[in-house]
Amino acid sequence: MSPNPPSTSTSSTTLAPSEITPLLKQRTPSAPSVHSVLIDHEPTVVPEVDSPDHDPNEEDGSEEEGPKGREVEVYVPGKSTFAQTMLNTLGDILGTGLLACPIAFAHAGWVLGPVMLVITGAVTLFTLKLLLRIIEKDRRLRSFTDVIGYGLGPTGEKWVTGLFILEVAAWIVALVVLFSDTLEAVWPIFTSDQWKVIGLAIIIPTSFVPLRFLSFSSALGITSTWTLVGILIFSGIATAHAPGSLREPAATDLFPSQGWAKFATTFGLLLSGFGGHGLIPNLIRDMRNPKKADLACEMAYAIAMAIYLLVAICGYLMYGRGVSDEISKDLANTPGFSPVLNKTAVWMVALNPLTKIPLGVRPLSDVVYTWFGLHPTVLVPKSAPTPRYVTRPSSPTLSDPAADDEDNTPLLPELDLHVQAAAVAQHNRHERLKAFFRPLIRVLLAVLAVVGALVMPSFEAVLSLLGSGFGIVSIVIIPIMAYANLNGWKWWYFVLCGVCGVAAIAGTWASFLVDSSAS
Repeated sequence: MSPNPPSTSTSSTTLAPSEITPLLKQRTPSAPSVHSVLIDHEPTVVPEVDSPDHDPNEEDGSEEEGPKGREVEVYVPGKSTFAQTMLNTLGDILGTGLLACPIAFAHAGWVLGPVMLVITGAVTLFTLKLLLRIIEKDRRLRSFTDVIGYGLGPTGEKWVTGLFILEVAAWIVALVVLFSDTLEAVWPIFTSDQWKVIGLAIIIPTSFVPLRFLSFSSALGITSTWTLVGILIFSGIATAHAPGSLREPAATDLFPSQGWAKFATTFGLLLSGFGGHGLIPNLIRDMRNPKKADLACEMAYAIAMAIYLLVAICGYLMYGRGVSDEISKDLANTPGFSPVLNKTAVWMVALNPLTKIPLGVRPLSDVVYTWFGLHPTVLVPKSAPTPRYVTRPSSPTLSDPAADDEDNTPLLPELDLHVQAAAVAQHNRHERLKAFFRPLIRVLLAVLAVVGALVMPSFEAVLSLLGSGFGIVSIVIIPIMAYANLNGWKWWYFVLCGVCGVAAIAGTWASFLVDSSAS
């Protein structure tokens, strides 16, 4: 947030402008070059921070400050309510993976399918809570890469950042492809590629909507999901004969019967439905009361698990071994009891991606902002007193209870009258430039997503790689490594990482094998 200019009572001494922090300089989130201040309202100029155990004469290589002061990033408690955060989390989880649940059951059978779905949900919720424990150590952590970098350090963060960008980008591309292909099927006035370009007119404006307002679009996405589920069940009950009937179920299997290659893709297909870890840190940072983050995630996962299980069971019973990788395709190709209802369900599938793409663009833009130092900052005068609610990068953001009796310094003390007007003006110029570049980056990311959808392969190929390749590594293995690096390794961490590593290799190999055999 841009600071307000100082009042006219500020000292008028003229000083030559100097660069406090370079505008476009890459910085490491795990060791940021700024201090952080906990506030609950808009700041103007915030005094400098000195930790009690910090030697002012000791040079800190992670910080750069000019002769007038230092620019710092400020932690402002979010404005999203518990319900808004839960809706956004649920909207992030309920996505493209829902359409692939029936085929996952077809690959695994009735015995192993539900077991693998429950295990997938439990493991991903466990690793999500590990991320929440890391966020509690430093509330300034903005994105998934910030959280992982805090646990693994700068070197690990570089690799994770690259993987994270590829995963989220592939997910957004898959959503664009799903949107365009579905609209071409139900409203063929444009080609799939033309629908992708038209969708850009919706993606760009929604990329600027605050997260608390995106909860309404998430609610729309959840409504469309429930509509799809309701129509699927109603169509199955109303249809008298197979295919597409629950009263006359199609042929199914108790155990895997379609080959071990297809069975190996099951974990990846199911995991693609629980890949919301990249957005969760952004949602928690925007939460008004982050202490309820665990409950919000637990409720979202419980609802998502019920929906996934319901769609998987009904879809597998209705279409059996021949179920497609998108249950919406089966509804569109099978008129069943009511072609109009089936078309409505497909429309719901088309609308759902538009509610999720803005949620995917947000963490990507935060990563780019961090790379180039474009997050809003406030100016810290060089010789100002030390406020209490301030932390250094390596310390928790909550104040030390023992300090409450020793220091009653107000949260935002009176502005230092000796803050130089030239330094403040220079800082304001930097903030205006940052405010100019931030929207440009979001527009560029939206355009790149559509370009990627124009050149990427089919939806099926993207989804299989998301779950088996990127998903297992970024959703399970990396969060465990980051948490264990901070709090110590336990034997079951090694076992879980090893098993998931084998599943990632087997699933990725099987995805390419299945795709090549189908072509």
